[in-house]
Amino acid sequence: MTDSFESKFKKIGDITLPYYEGKRVMMLPVIIGDETSIPDMIGEWKATFHALSEMAPQHKGAVGYLTLDEKVVKPKATHRREGKHVDGVFRGSVGGWGGGGGWGSVGNGMLTVASHPGCRAWNQTFIGKPGYEGECDHLADQCEGEGTLFGAGEVYWVDGLCVHESVPMLQETARQFVRLSMPSKAPWFEGYTENPLGVMPTGPILPRRSFMDM
Repeated sequence: MTDSFESKFKKIGDITLPYYEGKRVMMLPVIIGDETSIPDMIGEWKATFHALSEMAPQHKGAVGYLTLDEKVVKPKATHRREGKHVDGVFRGSVGGWGGGGGWGSVGNGMLTVASHPGCRAWNQTFIGKPGYEGECDHLADQCEGEGTLFGAGEVYWVDGLCVHESVPMLQETARQFVRLSMPSKAPWFEGYTENPLGVMPTGPILPRRSFMDM
């Protein structure tokens, strides 16, 4: 039997992001829908967090994970992970990065938005499986067309098995990337941002990964 999976995403809204300040937090545990779980160090992001939470009402009150990555990206460089990949695979297993459920399932996924276009994704079926850490370049010949380029301020729900890639910047760009990962039992790694307000991850806490830029 041939392995296959559904790469899925859906635009669900538009929002305006705060001014760029060069901040970075990775997989900060937060309570979805509860602005008091946002620490003062990123207090200016409470309105954005509120707007994203309103787009995921079914998860209010549960622990999610907020990533803010503000970076000046050089021309021809990418802001995020290079190559086609999925975020919901860790060491060959499904469930990381806001995913959940068994192989091929939708899971809870994540909400993403950025200040400038920099991510391209594919909404289709793929034959085969992602690699050990979610890499999908070996499936590139299956990609239907150029995919969808996520626009500035556009909020997308993205499945943990959504095949996507970072797009190089045409010029030096101060870019903001925001991700609210939905509740899951996926691993949380040492080196991620701890919440000083005491909100803890719900999955196992594992040693730092060899790459922590996702």
